[in-house]
Amino acid sequence: MTSKKTVREGEKGSGRLPAPRKVPSQSRSRSLVAALVEACLQILDKEGAEALTVNRLSEVSGVAVGSIYQYFPNKDAVVSLAFDHILHEEATVHVPALRQRVVGLPLDAALREILGNMIRQELRLHRLNAEFHLKYHPELQVGLRLGPYESTSQYVDEAWGAFVNLYVPDLDPARRDMAAYMLGMASRATIRVALEDAPERVSRPEFLDCLVAMALGALGVNASA
Repeated sequence: MTSKKTVREGEKGSGRLPAPRKVPSQSRSRSLVAALVEACLQILDKEGAEALTVNRLSEVSGVAVGSIYQYFPNKDAVVSLAFDHILHEEATVHVPALRQRVVGLPLDAALREILGNMIRQELRLHRLNAEFHLKYHPELQVGLRLGPYESTSQYVDEAWGAFVNLYVPDLDPARRDMAAYMLGMASRATIRVALEDAPERVSRPEFLDCLVAMALGALGVNASA
C-alpha cells in the first residue's frame, strides 16, 4: 500500500505530500499501517475531517499512539497514505473500467465519460478532507499512477496526446500539444478552482456540460456537432 515513490515525493519539501517516517517492511508492521489507513478513511467518511486526530486514529484502529508516531510524524502523513490508497484504487480499478466504456464512443461521449470520471475522483477526495485535497491538489493526480511517468508533462504528452491524435488526427503539432495540455491539466484545474470557490456547483450536471464544451472548444470542435 505504501510506495517508495510516495515517500520520495514527500521528502522533496514544500507543497509535496506529507511522508511517513519509514516504509513498513515486516508483515506485522504492514498490517499496522493498513489498519491506520482503514481507520483514517472510516473517520473521514463517517465523522469528518475535524474529528481526525492521532488519538481518534488510535481508538478506531487499535494501534497505540506511540506506534502511530513510530511510522508517521503527524495525522496528515496518515491522510496522505490514505489518499494514495484511494488513487491507487482509482488507477487500477476505475480507470481500466472507464477505458472499456469509451471504446468506440464518439468524441463528445468519450469526453463526457472521461471528464465525468475526473469530477467523481476529485469530489471523492474533496468530500473526505477538503483542506488536504486543495492544499496538495497538484500531487493528488490519478494519471501519474497509470504508468511509469516521470512528470506531469510526460503524462499529458503520452496519455492525452494519444487521445487527441485518435479523435482529431488533423491538428497541427503545436495545437495538438496545447489541446492535450488543456484536456489533461486545465480541465482538472477548473474542477479544483470550482471546489474551492463554489463546491456545490461541481456535482451539478451543468458543470459537466460546460466542461465538455470547453474541452471540445480546445480541440476546435463545435460543441453542438
